[in-house]
Amino acid sequence: MGTIEQDDITRTIDLRKIDPSPFQHRKIFDSDKLKELAASIQRDGLIAPILVRPLGNRFELIAGERRFRAIRDHTDVQTILARIIEVDDRGARRKSATENLQREDLTVFETIETVVDFVDAELIEDREYALMGKIPTDRIKTLLGKLHSAKNSKFRGSEVSRKSELLLNKFIQQVDKIFINLPKPMEWLSFYNNDLPLLLSTCKEVQDASIQHNLNKSQIKALTKLKKASESEFTRFANPGPSAPKVESSLDNQRSGARDLGDFSAAEIDTITEKEVKKQVEAEQGRSREIYPIGSKVKALLMDRLGIPFEIIARVLKISPRTVARYCHNTQLFQSVRKALEDGLAVSEVAKQHAWPESLVWAIALEGKNDLDRFKALIWGLRTWDVWYWNECDKRFGDE
Repeated sequence: MGTIEQDDITRTIDLRKIDPSPFQHRKIFDSDKLKELAASIQRDGLIAPILVRPLGNRFELIAGERRFRAIRDHTDVQTILARIIEVDDRGARRKSATENLQREDLTVFETIETVVDFVDAELIEDREYALMGKIPTDRIKTLLGKLHSAKNSKFRGSEVSRKSELLLNKFIQQVDKIFINLPKPMEWLSFYNNDLPLLLSTCKEVQDASIQHNLNKSQIKALTKLKKASESEFTRFANPGPSAPKVESSLDNQRSGARDLGDFSAAEIDTITEKEVKKQVEAEQGRSREIYPIGSKVKALLMDRLGIPFEIIARVLKISPRTVARYCHNTQLFQSVRKALEDGLAVSEVAKQHAWPESLVWAIALEGKNDLDRFKALIWGLRTWDVWYWNECDKRFGDE
């Protein structure tokens, strides 16, 4: 069934009979700005009526929630001028999304979610599309992923299955048209590659903080890295409570002072993340330097890992070479350490559990890994000189 929309009428409605829209993606309504809007409406009147649809003996808000909240929460007025339209769920979703996308103050995640809802409302009546997922985000991701894959295969000259070809022919023009006709046009491929992954891969805590402080995409990515590096530092930054202290800049080249999270650039957040990682590495290294009272068995394992022959190990430790071999070939002991690491225990925890120095546990943990994976495990950030070969002038530099 298509969108139902009949001729509308405009009249005054009791505020108490209006319910909020279930299709509203705006999550933050600034109280101070609502008070300013309320004062403006009382001074100059309501310039544009809100948009509602009748549901039984009540009305559901479609567009104009800020105006509705401003009058309801910050004035003594009991009624509001509203344009009433007869429209189904699909039409309500489209109109609500359109109204939101025309605003300048939507946050990144609110904008992405609104685009998803708008596109989903346009396509949902197609049964093939409707079966691509249980929620709008899943359906959009599946469809755009299939279109992207099919287009890429055709571009490379690869064979495309008949099913993919039919899907591409059926949806590609429609999807192109929907994205071009958005209140703020965009390319669907760019949305699929850049916007949708941000929504899907960002945890709720970072999303909430990003909406609260109206962060841009670069700031969101930087904040995500900070959360992974230090939960406590992220909490200090992202706590939106009214009594929470403002974050102080910890950058060396800037005067320290109370600042809102939104005032920090992505580069500044990255710098703070790097400092947190460095502190953790230094703490880990400090623990590694702790001296453990270790017995002959562990000493033999350490010396064996350093490539020292059994005979020399036996002579230094004053035990027989046969005993050294038994210590170093204790597969059950190594399996126990590997299992503990596979179960997610930290190196420091495994070391304490087995009474081993951390350096020996790290030797087990890094077995079979390439240099890049070892750097990641040790939280060593790669720099240019870790990748480029300088000694004989890498060919990527060009002419001598």
